[in-house]
Amino acid sequence: MTKQKISSKVVRARTLLIYELEEFIGYIRTIDPELEPDQAIVLAAFILDGLPQLFQESPALLDRMKEIAKSVKLKRGTRN
Repeated sequence: MTKQKISSKVVRARTLLIYELEEFIGYIRTIDPELEPDQAIVLAAFILDGLPQLFQESPALLDRMKEIAKSVKLKRGTRN
């Protein structure tokens, strides 16, 4: 198996994702302060697992995600 080099952009994006995920887990614990850290992480994973279905069932939410994706792509075009 060959190792692929991970670009610095991907590393920065993953770092941002980890930060935001930790913030979300903290938010979950504000909703139910009795949750242990591992329980909040499992709940976050459960929520992430259900997101595709949530987007499918909510056209407005899906449209918003598409708008954000378009904005991200437009910003990428201005950096080249």
